[in-house]
Amino acid sequence: MNSQWTPEAIRALGATTDLPTLGSIFGVSRWKAYKMARAGEWEQVGIRIVPIGTKYRVAVQSIQEVLGHSRQPGMADKRAPFIPPRKGSAITGRE
Repeated sequence: MNSQWTPEAIRALGATTDLPTLGSIFGVSRWKAYKMARAGEWEQVGIRIVPIGTKYRVAVQSIQEVLGHSRQPGMADKRAPFIPPRKGSAITGRE
């Protein structure tokens, strides 16, 4: 996660955000964020993506959950944090 993206900063985005912002939070490029949305990779790790026409909206609460940032104290999520795929992995297909 990029250091500018504190739990408070993510929460301040509101109910939804866009894919470039999601990519910034997880340290992936805009291009990669869109590619992952089209391939369903964000949903595989628990990020809710809502396609609206040719655009995508991202549920901020799902970002908080994946990162283990609970809105309410004592409601910690048990999922492991998301780690973007590296070059050469089976997911990216690049070497």
